[in-house]
Amino acid sequence: MHQHMEILKKYNLKATPQRLCILKILSNHTHPTIDELLDEIRKEYPSISLATVYKNLNILLDQGFVVEVNSPNNKARFDIYETPHFHSICEKCNHIEDIFYDENFLNKISKDLKDRLSGDIKNLNILITTKSCKNCS
Repeated sequence: MHQHMEILKKYNLKATPQRLCILKILSNHTHPTIDELLDEIRKEYPSISLATVYKNLNILLDQGFVVEVNSPNNKARFDIYETPHFHSICEKCNHIEDIFYDENFLNKISKDLKDRLSGDIKNLNILITTKSCKNCS
């Protein structure tokens, strides 16, 4: 929780209980939909509205500290982006897995893309789609 407060401060965002709760849930890397996220938040804040969750989630998305994981024909899912990583999603069972790489590898990709794009990269959100995975095989 302390690290989330520090990161919110870094982005000049107020560390509200709602934002901290969103980050705490997302730090489990379960990649919830907005409905699943709302259900989890309501365990601590029963009266929180969907609008409040959306508002806070959008602020965190705008800062690049939370990313949206989209796959065809499925609801958007969300993940915390404390450490740059890729997402692998299975077409067969829709399981999402975080794929972490060595920081030097990610820096090399980011540098190469930055050179090609002639601009700063806010975040590197790569989605890998597989036909099946260890979860459903």
